[in-house]
Amino acid sequence: MKRKTLLVFAGMSVFISASRAQVAPEVIKGFAITSAEKGGRSWKEVRMINVQSGEEMQSVFGAKSTIKPLNARTKRPVVSLLQASANTPLEMRLSAAPVARKVVNLDDELEERKVKGAVRVVRAVSVKKEDPLLPFATNSAAMAYDEKHNRLYFTPMGINQLRYIDLKSGKVYYFENEAFGNVANFSDVKNQITRMVIASDGNGYALSNDAQHLLRFTTGKKPVISDLGPVIQSEPGKVKIGTQYGGDMVADASGNLYLISAHRNVFKINIESKAAEYLGTITGLPKGYSTNGAMVEGGSKVIVCSSESTEGYYRFDLNTLKAEKISTGASVFNASDLANGVLAFEKKKKKNEKPAIEEESSMAKETSAEKTVREPQNQNSIRVYPNPVTDGRVKISLSDHPAGKYQIQVMDMAGKMIANRAFAVNYKNQLEELSLPDVAKGSYVIKIVNEAGEVRSTEKIVVQ
Repeated sequence: MKRKTLLVFAGMSVFISASRAQVAPEVIKGFAITSAEKGGRSWKEVRMINVQSGEEMQSVFGAKSTIKPLNARTKRPVVSLLQASANTPLEMRLSAAPVARKVVNLDDELEERKVKGAVRVVRAVSVKKEDPLLPFATNSAAMAYDEKHNRLYFTPMGINQLRYIDLKSGKVYYFENEAFGNVANFSDVKNQITRMVIASDGNGYALSNDAQHLLRFTTGKKPVISDLGPVIQSEPGKVKIGTQYGGDMVADASGNLYLISAHRNVFKINIESKAAEYLGTITGLPKGYSTNGAMVEGGSKVIVCSSESTEGYYRFDLNTLKAEKISTGASVFNASDLANGVLAFEKKKKKNEKPAIEEESSMAKETSAEKTVREPQNQNSIRVYPNPVTDGRVKISLSDHPAGKYQIQVMDMAGKMIANRAFAVNYKNQLEELSLPDVAKGSYVIKIVNEAGEVRSTEKIVVQ
């Protein structure tokens, strides 16, 4: 009897252990720009970190790396730097060392200089004399992870240049002699870029501190860098977006950006209209905790870090703006930025999940348009948003369509064409916009048809 009891107990123990293993929480990880050590203020290291423990999982780029950057267009070694509008050589700017220096916060930098016996306070970034060609020689506080191409895009402080790390090869590329914003030097705080993200359309977006320059960069074979101009606040009487420096941006699945400023204020920015809405201030963070980096955990949850505090990482809800501590370690890497490839409010697909098909009665007949959506096809990828459509306009993000002439066709569920427009594909990742005619509420199908009349992609939309 004893032996049987022991065997039963042992079996139960194995079952309990297995059950615990099955419900073990998934590790939350992300990329962070940090110093070489916790508590440091030199933003030259890129790490993959475990958000729960606050520890490094993998070193992505080290400050001591002597890697030689390549031109993003030609793939040849970089030989020069894009200089500021004042054409002041970077070495001269770096050589202007102050008598006394104190950096209080990366997103609200203060530098003390002795001028004729008095101390004058000016905004600047603390840097050492280093080879200005090194990727992070001047520090960085703006980074975005391009999951599709496995790249980390970033821009250095005080230099208006877009760069990226190819995570497959470890090589670093610069968009040489291509202006990325208007920042002239380290003390040009209003034009400094410390916010960057890859949005739902596959493009990267960055915002200057004063919100006068929303920059977009495409990530396909022929990247295009554009300055979309200022972000306009819809309710100017509230906290003004142009006064909220630093922080970071995240994106949602519906074509919106969320700016989290260094002072905990949150704004929702519509990419299409460039209109910003003030959502409020994050609550529940420790006193003095600056929000310098942000990434989406999932759903409405966003994780933030501080460039000053090693106390921990926090998550807050975009709906309530209430924060709670997420890290459990004694200390974490303080970081100037966070990044991952997750979008807010994005529906997660379960493993081996198949598209849901509504059950039909034996008497129901399927229309030709419905059949097109349901039949498996060897299509190229498209994503249509917003969906449901509420204002008669949709955006269509195309991926990996061969270059050539195409048509966007809109069909009702009876198979009747209600709209069509010709366009040409020139880029690997391309965004098209379509205005729908005045149609009744209901379901419709968008088709992408090539010059040979072949349907390359379809997507069902709902008009409300």
